[in-house]
Amino acid sequence: MVTLEQLLDKIAEQLILDPNESGVVTPTVVRDNQKTIRNGTLQLNRTNDDRLVLYQKDIEANKKDLLLTTTTEAGDEISILQSIADRITDIDNVTITIESVGEGQDASFDVTIQSIIDNLSEEIGFIVDTGNSNPLNVSQFIPLEKTTSVVQTEQAEEFLDTNIYELLPTSDTRQNRINRFFQELNALLPPIEPNFDDDGQLGVDRLEDGTWIGSVEYSQNNSIAYSQDNPDDSNIDEEDAFIHRLKNLSTGQTNQNRTIEDIYNTILPYLTDILEDPTELEGLPEYKNQSNGYLQFRNLNQGIIIRNTNKQFVEGLDPSNLTYLTPDETGGFTITMWVRFLDKVSSGTLFNFGNPTRAENPFGFKLETYVVNKNNPISHNSHNNFGELVEANNYLKNNLELFKFTNSERFVRLVINDGVLRDSHTGNPTLSKLTSGLIPTIGGTSSDDYRLLSNQLIPEDFNEWYFICASFNPIVDEDGSFDITGPNDEVYDNEHDFWLNHINLDSTYTTFSELGNKCKVEIISKSDLLRARGFKV
Repeated sequence: MVTLEQLLDKIAEQLILDPNESGVVTPTVVRDNQKTIRNGTLQLNRTNDDRLVLYQKDIEANKKDLLLTTTTEAGDEISILQSIADRITDIDNVTITIESVGEGQDASFDVTIQSIIDNLSEEIGFIVDTGNSNPLNVSQFIPLEKTTSVVQTEQAEEFLDTNIYELLPTSDTRQNRINRFFQELNALLPPIEPNFDDDGQLGVDRLEDGTWIGSVEYSQNNSIAYSQDNPDDSNIDEEDAFIHRLKNLSTGQTNQNRTIEDIYNTILPYLTDILEDPTELEGLPEYKNQSNGYLQFRNLNQGIIIRNTNKQFVEGLDPSNLTYLTPDETGGFTITMWVRFLDKVSSGTLFNFGNPTRAENPFGFKLETYVVNKNNPISHNSHNNFGELVEANNYLKNNLELFKFTNSERFVRLVINDGVLRDSHTGNPTLSKLTSGLIPTIGGTSSDDYRLLSNQLIPEDFNEWYFICASFNPIVDEDGSFDITGPNDEVYDNEHDFWLNHINLDSTYTTFSELGNKCKVEIISKSDLLRARGFKV
């Protein structure tokens, strides 16, 4: 049994395609039966200016074909066309004959449905073609008409530009071509780079003939040339393979000049400036140590006590008369020493006089070193440790690349008590300096302790010597240096160089501004010092 929609499609196709009834349905007949919306109502006889109304199904387009009904044996009332469709077992066995009756506007069509297998022969012209009351079932078709235009060539060439460049394919931009080149290169280079050194010894692992020991295996896993020449031995299919690596190992002619080595040879002349070996400085003397050795403290709790054998106290270090606190040119002090740090865990005092941080009768000063681990906890609203703080807050704008190459960082600071507890930490781009009387505490629980990262950083290099210069200058007006702004409203609380006494109130740089820290620590490595003095390092 076929559906009513299949039957209606068969009738419509026969109206259009029947070769024996030439002129049964013409473009004019199609337009006369097409529907359009005109004056707010659905009407026939669509013109070229009217919008065509199309339906998803022929049943919807030809509802009036279903108005004529019949009664089934069960007593149900259905359309005549539905009853005919119910009797058909296979639509391919149906033959539809269409004959024209009458001429002109009075013309109509006899439509006969026949199926020998189903013993069916029904004339349905009185159903599907009843004039304006029920138009012919061709309103869903769109006629194609062949038209031509006569063009006067001479007049056209006189007024029209016959060179129509817009019809030429548009050329791609230079940038798009470059983008596509790199996309292709990245797709065709082997995704895994060769591991030239697998034995732990410096240099490429080589065979006796000097070739890389893993070259054949690498070709088996990646090379298109190898997969073409050795399909049974290759570990990768040709269509999945990548550019071959070296010219001398490419046995096939197809890829003889299409290797990674060829790419390298092509671009080599363009990169001479960065591939050239660094120029060795000639004529520079090599530095020779002036002493036979150095004094080594094996542990930071070992040290030397310095005292005056002729007097009770060293000059200026009489606890009852601390002359280094005098706010004039006679006051102050400078501590210098060469230090090499051999591990990343040791902390302690490098030099001290008295104890500036003890609870009872604090006085004196100390130069100390400490280590901050990336996972050390801190008291902070959003971050649990120093590593999270540096990564999330871009602390110090991370100009010093804190925790980038190591999980711990070493610092040195000078702490003094001149009636007010001070240390050498500075302001930085993301955090201001603590006011006088407050210093960050090592291992403390204060929310300000992460300013420990604002002290002098010691790079991690166990082979390098560092010259440490720690100074205290009582002339500096540290207490009056807070909340100062420059001529253009610059805020100096976060300026590192300001706290190192290098910025005047007018924002100009100087060697000594009398503003900033009373305590400060600066370092220089032995290599940098010798290089600056003109020695070969």
